[in-house]
Amino acid sequence: MTESDSKEASVNVKAEPLHPEEVVTSVYLIRHGHTEATEQGKLYTDPEVALTESGRLQASKAGSWLIAEKPQVLLSSTSKRVWASAEIIGEALGLAPNAVQDLNEWNVGSWDGHKYVDIKATDPELYKAWSLDPIKNRPPGGESIADVVERVEGRLEHLLNEHSGKKIALVSHAGIIRALIVRALGMPVDNFWRVNIPTGSITKIDFSANFATMQVMAYRP
Repeated sequence: MTESDSKEASVNVKAEPLHPEEVVTSVYLIRHGHTEATEQGKLYTDPEVALTESGRLQASKAGSWLIAEKPQVLLSSTSKRVWASAEIIGEALGLAPNAVQDLNEWNVGSWDGHKYVDIKATDPELYKAWSLDPIKNRPPGGESIADVVERVEGRLEHLLNEHSGKKIALVSHAGIIRALIVRALGMPVDNFWRVNIPTGSITKIDFSANFATMQVMAYRP
């Protein structure tokens, strides 16, 4: 083999892709801004809970950070705090939010508006029964974490197919974002509680037909 042949072979090896090219859909998971209930450590599904001023500022900072990422789609759950956050983000991006019902927060049933410590104090037997397996057991009248993960998994697949190859900004809740992370990374559902998602934070996951890669985790601009 001549020197020129060797160089040509080297170029061809470098040019050959390691993997077939795949369509990548980027999803930016944004938790809504701060609320008073969040500060008080309460469990709450309540769709009428509003943002505080600091929550609005968090949403504004998230929107400013996302400008450089250039999302093409803006989705939101239907609760007041999330929709308000999505509208603020949408102003920065020049996008109108679209509501997605299945991405509403974990339904905690009759525990809504209460803290874990208060539930344990006022109804210790009920709390004990739930805490034996908080992934599979349901709060009274609510969903288990396994229920939530199953609910969002189907919706995620639909959204990825609908918006394939695009950049999606998805404004939602801590529980929904945790569920999406667990499923995207193939983690056991028991790891749900090990993921911290602060208010106003952004998590980015790239999806293709064969993989999901977390690029940003719970970043607060």
